[in-house]
Amino acid sequence: MKKYLIAFTLVLGLTAQAQDKDFRAWGTLNTNQKIDEKFNFQSDVQYRTYNDLDQFNQLLVRGGLGYNLTENNNNLLLGYAFVHTRVPIMDDDYTTFNEHRIYQQFNTKHNLSKVGLNHRFRFEERLMNDDIYFRFRYQLTATIPLNKPSIQKDTWFVKASNEIFLNAIKQNNFDRNRLNVNLGYVLSPTLTVEAGYMKQHVQHTQTNHLQVGLTINNPITKKPS
Repeated sequence: MKKYLIAFTLVLGLTAQAQDKDFRAWGTLNTNQKIDEKFNFQSDVQYRTYNDLDQFNQLLVRGGLGYNLTENNNNLLLGYAFVHTRVPIMDDDYTTFNEHRIYQQFNTKHNLSKVGLNHRFRFEERLMNDDIYFRFRYQLTATIPLNKPSIQKDTWFVKASNEIFLNAIKQNNFDRNRLNVNLGYVLSPTLTVEAGYMKQHVQHTQTNHLQVGLTINNPITKKPS
């Protein structure tokens, strides 16, 4: 366990030292709540900063109601997101804007040996600046347990993902791409923490990101009758 803890610390330390004009930091809180065998609720809150960790860039609050086509797999979800963004326009001056987003999502997963693969397809209707924009996203995630045969309590794991964003009804369809590698640890069946590095490519620019996340599964449990 010590070697995984050291690696976890190095991920945080080395990425934090890589601060430059293209450095960003994202903190994420994910919540997954099982309602019954068919329905679940998923939400996440993301706080994003610029190169100085106290420079606020964006707040994203998102939630959706999911329906399981099959148990623990093949999930359909309808959701809403609110995004508040602050963008620097010159020294010590910023402009802000809000976005309201409706999205539809299909999620499916399977295993290849001990590697868990997750495919997420998402279509978004983005309302901002008195206009509406449409965007398609596809994310492939691979999760590999390191010290146990599967993801369970006290498991260290590596999670790697790539997500491509494509604009609909646009001459330039490519919006951005995110490549991410995280090291995580399962504290309990309810809590998982992870941290890592993400490279984001937007049109002709690239940015580097430190990501730190906490996932809470089923925080509300039913009392036995």
